[in-house]
Amino acid sequence: MRTQHAPIRPNFEHTLLWDSDQVPPNTYKKVVLWRQYCTNLDPTQFISLPEYVEEHSLRLRNKYLAFINQVGESDHNGENVQKLLQIRPSFSYWWMTLFASTRWHPSSHSTEAIKLLALEELLMITGWSGLDVVTDSDLILEISQQLCAGYDKTCSAAIPKISTSKRSTLHLFRRHIFPALLVFVRQIFRLMQVTPLNKLESKSDLMIFDHLIRFDEEAALAGRFDSQYWRMLAPHFELMDTRVTWLHQFVKSTSMPTPKDADVLLRKLNKASNEPHCLFETRPTITTLTKSIRDFAHLVRSTKKLRTISETFVPEGSKANLWPLFNDEWFDSMCGRTAIRHCMSLSIIEETLASTPHCNTGLFMMENQPWEMALIHAWRSAGHGRLIGVVNAPIRFWDLRYFYNDLGRNRPAPNQVAVNSPISRNLLEEVGVPTTEIVDVEALMYQYLNNPLQAEQTSGADVLILGDFFTQISESVLNIVLPLIKTKFAHCKIFFKPHPANRNSWDYLAADGIVVTDLPLSKLFATCGTVISPSSSTGAVEAYCANKHVISIPDPTTLNFSALKTIKDVQFASNSEELAFALENPINSLSVDNTTFLYFDESLTKWKKLLWPGYPSDSANIV
Repeated sequence: MRTQHAPIRPNFEHTLLWDSDQVPPNTYKKVVLWRQYCTNLDPTQFISLPEYVEEHSLRLRNKYLAFINQVGESDHNGENVQKLLQIRPSFSYWWMTLFASTRWHPSSHSTEAIKLLALEELLMITGWSGLDVVTDSDLILEISQQLCAGYDKTCSAAIPKISTSKRSTLHLFRRHIFPALLVFVRQIFRLMQVTPLNKLESKSDLMIFDHLIRFDEEAALAGRFDSQYWRMLAPHFELMDTRVTWLHQFVKSTSMPTPKDADVLLRKLNKASNEPHCLFETRPTITTLTKSIRDFAHLVRSTKKLRTISETFVPEGSKANLWPLFNDEWFDSMCGRTAIRHCMSLSIIEETLASTPHCNTGLFMMENQPWEMALIHAWRSAGHGRLIGVVNAPIRFWDLRYFYNDLGRNRPAPNQVAVNSPISRNLLEEVGVPTTEIVDVEALMYQYLNNPLQAEQTSGADVLILGDFFTQISESVLNIVLPLIKTKFAHCKIFFKPHPANRNSWDYLAADGIVVTDLPLSKLFATCGTVISPSSSTGAVEAYCANKHVISIPDPTTLNFSALKTIKDVQFASNSEELAFALENPINSLSVDNTTFLYFDESLTKWKKLLWPGYPSDSANIV
């Protein structure tokens, strides 16, 4: 039940922070909209935080990244956080904390933190005598009060009297440590039914670490691993006489709800396959369990040493203490459920790679998640060859997982980062990743887009709606579409394609005449001329390169994760009225050559030169 707050006594000379979907009042001189755009509102009176963040995105992103590094470098009795969390001679657990990994997830509160930094800037620019706050978020209320107090201003909102800066040992045990121990026991029983990796004794030339998703399960049962990620590259392994070992990260799905189910499928695949396929998360040994508990105990002790960590969550040059946003995440990473899972993951990965024969090259799907930090460390510690992180889709400007400034250069990183898009290369170079560590490769999943016939398929009566990884964002898009079902979409077929990692049921959409499908985009594009997508969807890039009429739906509750945000002929619609206008007034598609977004070449010359350095260079035009 949400905390009840005392009603605000308006002071119309104050600035109003309006965190609501309702129409804001016009009786204040200045109104800052937390989660709305300034559509049809007086820009001299109303300021949209989402729009301000977008306008000043580069400065705010750099400021936030510097803040994260500031916490990691902060001193506590003569040692910084990274040093205190060093659980191996060459590895700090800091890089596996949820805070340092800058997850793209609603519970990470990164969006709120960046908006609060933007709010502070706005208040200083516009001048303010005080702040009235309308929000149902206790966190925003608490930080707003602290911000006002820092500048000796009044804040009209009543703040619940809770302390987030100090936690007693008993509280930590009840809230985090005891549940973590229960998870530890559960994980043991959960993984005991998975085939242990110590049976992998054959030497391989290449190890591939990916997510067990986007593959043909029927083909796997017949002994053939047909993955959307690697389909184009796989035939070359046999041609180049390359021995490959596959290690898959378990992803829960309807057909594979547990690691045991996934393991059963992989064992059937292995009976008919010449290449071993195993789960990355495997049966723990006594050694790995012992190391996990030892590491967890180290983190618990470090939590006590870092009892003043809350004081470091004030970005340089700011008076906003962002600790309330991150304290639960911090303790979960340090002594909670996440901490024990990460400790187990680290010890299992270390033992797996230490017992595996030397491998010359490793590839992994790079998203800079905590398990990847463990993989990079374990791979190097085991003395294997080069490790290449593969960025599967164009990097988005606000996907903070990929960015770190000079202060974060000691973060574990692969030898090379393989990117399939000029967008990704440019963004990585902008934040200081050495050009020598970035290598261009062809976009394996999207080569079909370079077919001249595909570019001609701009027409088509059907409409495709793309879903997001996060259910809330998918529902937001559908809420904008549904009012138009009986008018704008009355004479066409509407498809909804959920994100492959979203496990929600969307069957209810059938009542509105929407067909839920898991067909690949390449087949849906054959009949769908219009594609409506969340701004964060990489499918929107794919649709744009396929010369479709793309309408992107931005979400003001989060950051603009669109890779197409700078493209003039992509239309954006924030409500049903704007969507109706975009449908009636389509603009010319694909004004920019699709090679601006992706590298094309069906012969995969770049990939061959990367994986097989002795491969002869060729003069083919890679476009």
